[in-house]
This record gives sequence, C-alpha cells and structure tokens, in this order.
Amino acid sequence: MKIRSNTAIARLVLCASLSATLAACGGGGGGASATGGASGNQPTTTAATAMTGTVAIGTALTGATVTVTDANGKTTAATSGANGTYSISLTGLTAPLLITAADPSGVSGTLYSVVAGANTANGTPVTANVTPLTTAVTALMTQSGNPAALAGNISAVTSSAITTAEATLDTAIAPILSANSVAASFDPIGTTFTPNQTGADAVIDSVAVTPSASGSGLQITSLADPNTAIQLNSSTSVSTALAAPAQSANYLANLQAALAACASDFQGGATDTSDSNCTSAIDATYLNNGDGTGVAGFAKRHTLFTKGTALTGIKTVAFVPAGTLAGISNPAALVYLLMTDPDGTPDFAMDYVQELPNGKWDIIGNQLQDSTYIASFLGRVQYTDSVDAANAHYESGLDIQIPSSVAVSGTAKSVGSAVVTGPGLPANGLWFQTAGNGTGAGYLEIPTGTLIAPLSSTGNRVNGGMSTTYKWAWSPISGSTTSFSPNGLPEYASSSQDVSTITNFGVYTVTLYDTTGTEIRSEQIQNIARNYATAAGSTVSWQTLGNDVIANYLAQGGSGTQSAPGMSATLDWTTPASSFYPNFWASINSLGVAQASIPTTTYDATVWGASTGNTPSPLTFIGTFTDVLTSTTTATAEQAVQVQLGWQADGEYYVNSYQYGEP
Repeated sequence: MKIRSNTAIARLVLCASLSATLAACGGGGGGASATGGASGNQPTTTAATAMTGTVAIGTALTGATVTVTDANGKTTAATSGANGTYSISLTGLTAPLLITAADPSGVSGTLYSVVAGANTANGTPVTANVTPLTTAVTALMTQSGNPAALAGNISAVTSSAITTAEATLDTAIAPILSANSVAASFDPIGTTFTPNQTGADAVIDSVAVTPSASGSGLQITSLADPNTAIQLNSSTSVSTALAAPAQSANYLANLQAALAACASDFQGGATDTSDSNCTSAIDATYLNNGDGTGVAGFAKRHTLFTKGTALTGIKTVAFVPAGTLAGISNPAALVYLLMTDPDGTPDFAMDYVQELPNGKWDIIGNQLQDSTYIASFLGRVQYTDSVDAANAHYESGLDIQIPSSVAVSGTAKSVGSAVVTGPGLPANGLWFQTAGNGTGAGYLEIPTGTLIAPLSSTGNRVNGGMSTTYKWAWSPISGSTTSFSPNGLPEYASSSQDVSTITNFGVYTVTLYDTTGTEIRSEQIQNIARNYATAAGSTVSWQTLGNDVIANYLAQGGSGTQSAPGMSATLDWTTPASSFYPNFWASINSLGVAQASIPTTTYDATVWGASTGNTPSPLTFIGTFTDVLTSTTTATAEQAVQVQLGWQADGEYYVNSYQYGEP
C-alpha cells in the first residue's frame, strides 16, 4: 500500500534446574515432566533443538521476518510461510528467548512473543506463536508496557511471569474467548491453531493491540469499541473485560470467496460487467477517492486484478455504524484487503464494505470524489541548530492530505484553501492553503499565518507552512526534557491534549474552495487509524539520520544548503536491528522568509521508497527541492529546513523529522 500523500508464549512448566543452554522450562501448553529410570514408554524431558509456531493477525502473515533473540543477545531468523507458520533452529541459543515478527507489508506493527525455556517431551519442537495476543502477553510482563524493553531485561521472562500475564489477558478478553468457544484459561503462545477466523484465530481477529492513547507502551481494544482500552503493563488490573464484537470474525467469508474468484476471473479475461463473482463482490455504486463506478472503479483503484496477484484475506479494522459516512447508508466496516503481489511480496489495500438489506456484504468504497486522506500520525522531532536543540519532542495528531487539484465534472480544478472540522481539531476548524508560488508536493499545507476564511486569490495567501500534520499533543523524548512551545502556530493545538479523549476513527468534514474562494464541495472523511499518545513514541524503532546528511543539508554552510532548486540529494540513515519501515517515503521541506508583498513561501518535496520491507540506505533523493540555509546572491536564507523519514504501518503514519530552525 503506497499512500503518503497516503504482536507467543508456550505456557511453560517450571523445571527443576537451568542449564547453560536451552534446558530451562518446558514448552507447549502443558510441558513434560522428567522421569526417573529408563522406562521405554515414558517421555523424557529434553532440550528442544527447534521452535515452531504461527504468525497471524486473524489471517496468516506470509513473509514475516521472525527473529529470535536469546539471553546473550544472539539472534537467528526465519521467514513465515504461506500459512503463517515458521520453523527455526534453537541450536546454540540460550533461554529465555524474545521473539519478534516484522510484517513487511505494513498491515501490522511488530509482533512479539517470549519463551522461558525449551525443555519438552522427548525434545519435540517448542511451540511459540507470534500474534497480537502474544504481543499483549509480552507487554504485560514489562513495567513500561513496551515489549521491546525485554530485550534489555530478558531475565524477567520466567514461567511464573508468563502465567501471570496470560491470566491477566484472559480476564481482559473473557467475553471474546467465550463468544468463540475458546477456553477461559487460554495459552495464546503454546496453543497450536489454524488462521481461519474461527476459535483462537477469531479471538485474534476481534482485538487490536496498539500503542497506547493514554500513556507509554501498548493497549488492547475490542473491535466492538475502539474507544475502550485496557493498558498492557505489569501493573494492569482488569476491572471490566472487553466486549465481544457483534459480528463473527468470519462474517466476510462469502465476500472473500467471491472477490478471490472475481480476481481470478478478471485476470483470466472476464470483463467488469460480465462476471457474476465480480458484480456480487463489488457494489455497482462503488466509488473510492474518485475511482468509480462499480467493478471498473475497483479495478482502477486497486492492483488485485493484476495478473499473478492473489487475495489472501480480508481483515476488519473498524466497524462503521450506518449513516456515519455520507453515501454509505448501510452498516459498514473499514477493512484491509490482504494480498500477495505477482512476485510473492505481501501487500494490502484499504477499502470499505457494507452490509446489504439481504444480509450479504459487498465492497462499496469510501464514496469520496477525490483523494483527500486523513490518518493519525506519531512523530519525533529533533533539531540540528543550537538554538532549538532543547526543543526535541514526540508529537501526535492527524496527517491531513488535501490535494491541490481535484476533478469537478471531469475537469481539473485548483484548490486554493480548505477547512477541516472534527474530533480533536479547533472549534472553528483547521485551515489549509495552497503553496502558491512555492511547492507543496501536491497538497495543501497548514499555514504559519492566521487564515480564518477562504482565500479569495492565491495572492492573498498568509504566511505559508511546511506541514500537512496537525499536532494535538506533544511531550519530551524519553529520558529527557523539552523546552518546546508551539508559539501559537496553527499546526499545533493551543495546549497538549489528552489523546484518550479524542474519538478513534473519527469522522471529519472537509470543505474545499477554489482559488477565488468559491466552495467546490464538502465531504465527510474518516480517520483510518487509531489515535496514539505521544509517549508511545518510546516504543518506535526510529531511524538515525546520517551525520553527513545533517552536515550537508541541515547546517548553515553545508554543501547542500544553497540548493534553489536542488535536483538530487543523498540521504542515509541507520536503523535498529530487525526493524521494518513499509510504505516508506522521504521528504526535504523548507520555509522561506516573508518579503515585501510576498508571504512566507512553502517548498516541500517527497520521494517514495519501497512499499514493503525496508528501503536501502543510502537513498538517492531525485526530485526538485529547496534548501537555502546559506544565503546566496539571489536567495535569502530560509528560516527552516527539515528532512523527514516516514512510513505507514497498521494505518498509522510515522514521521521522523530532523529540522534546522523553527518558524
């Protein structure tokens, strides 16, 4: 999915002793007991030499990188297969173990699991699933709620700690376990299962384990109510369990079968109107970001009909009550269409499905006429100039991407300004304006000046900005303090907000105006991601921008700071081990200074990296950008320049900013 401008534990039996290698505690759901003597029919507790399990999020995760880190920091890795299963050698590893699974497509964030030891009956392989539920268990074993913290405290992974964490989780999701006929005392790590949206897999499909909206670490919610969360850390005490969704996890099974058949038929030469599987799966009124109608619109919007592409599942992100969105009068849901590309790479697309009066479901699209897009974001900002160095902070809010040109009756029309209202935004709305004589990377920007009405002409622009993100909260980077103040900038709330009070998957009204101030249209647009607290930034594996990039482009006198325009730049960075940044993009943005009769001018430029996996560093940034931190004979030094590294996973945007100067 490429749109910028668009969490296993075997319940292990406590053993009598620990050896230097994997001979600690038994694996699986029950573990094996050591026997004395040499009775040939009695199992012998022996250190396993392999570990297997399933990586799933309600559907199997294919191509996920599974990494095992042992007590000494030694790692080994494997890749999950088509059914989400993996197998990995434990030879040479020392328990306990921390397991991660990175989804290269970006459908899910990093998943976690743990194993306290690997003694099993006759040395059979340890079972360690890696799912959102095992991620929750892992988070419940940490004080911070951040599963990654166990990498530095692996001794905390004990059988008793795992048992306690699993009991807490089972209490939190008791109604969901019951609704899916799963035992009240459930071991999500060591229980084998099939990713088929029934039983244990249906439980996985009914919850979301995500960064917290009210603090650091992770939280768990039910699809029945995304606004009711239980925090996941070692202090968690459950007072009220999460409700089970009204819909069964496999409620879209018939739709999935029809859509898969449609894709196969279409790739085989069927037309958009002649195939009954297609007309059954895709509504005749389908419309998504201007691509419509019907099957033809779906084919234009998504790559599923590309020969060799295969549908692998449909995952529900959020249920949408009837009438929530204009154009969708039936009960609906925001979903991910999971697929593999022709080369076998996992991929996904986002869309809406609706429940018809006859009880069947089909794909309806978001019913929007243009590509305006809203998603929650989580960011980190660090400054390269001495004046602002103490202002480093995390921030969260909304990335609001409003195109600078839209189609009206088939004709392109320039958008001069827009106003957005909805949860977490200023009461009078958040205004955007065109970059005018600058460059906005195809999108309107939040100005640094005050705009309270539509622009009557591009010449009446107020001072520009270099951001499409509205920040409703900010906080110090972990282990530090910050002197940051937004100084009244419109792209920030007047004060940092409690994110947990802002509606998840909120619906926003976006009104577009042309360059004369005449209204073009007004549409309702849903935030397609969950809201995160800024403290959740401490759970993210942020990249570290190369010192050479900072010296060349983000320091006065740098070799690239007289680029007006620049046509090519080299950006490099380092990353923590086993980190993935799917749907990657990089930006070089700058903001000029106001001059006589000319407001502050915006210059933004973005290039795309890989849509799955990791984009290699260094990246050759090929695109027109402006970086004038050092004055030239023809250009005055700009007030701010930033380099951003961004990516999208589980709907959420992550924005890693390095910036010189502050508007």
